[in-house]
Amino acid sequence: MAGSRKGQIAIEFLMYSGLFLIIAIGAYVLTSFTERGEVSLRESQLLDAFGYKFASAPTIAYKGGEGFTYDISFAKKLDNRPYNVTYACTGGDSRSCYVQIAWRGTYQEFTYPYVIAPALYKKGEGAGDSACIEDISSSSSVDLALRVDSEYSDGHLIFRNTGIKPGDEYPTVELYCEVDE
Repeated sequence: MAGSRKGQIAIEFLMYSGLFLIIAIGAYVLTSFTERGEVSLRESQLLDAFGYKFASAPTIAYKGGEGFTYDISFAKKLDNRPYNVTYACTGGDSRSCYVQIAWRGTYQEFTYPYVIAPALYKKGEGAGDSACIEDISSSSSVDLALRVDSEYSDGHLIFRNTGIKPGDEYPTVELYCEVDE
């Protein structure tokens, strides 16, 4: 009779251990999903604030008027991961300009577009011009497509409003890039 009592205790121990293991796995899974959602939310907010800096700069230069220059600094990486910033405009009577920032977060890729002022944006030439701005215009529907390549170094984007030229509807805003050594 004492042997069957030991067997019953062993079976109860295995049942309780199994039940505890199931509860522990469930708690881990729920915590993991919650953490993943919180990380994605934090990264989304981080990129949105970071992208707003790239979106507000050309609009500030546009509104500043002829001769106005606006400078923003950018980091090589965002949260130790590279990102892409693309400025683009489509032509025609309804000129539409935007900046798009793309970044690979911990669990997903984030891409945010921001509408910017409808100026004639172009890559500046001369002093301050650097390889960190790549002209990626490849379609007749896109007048301008410039990508800021942050792989080189931390740096500065400079937006210079050169005013409205005769025959143009919009002012020209030149985009320069300087990298920090």
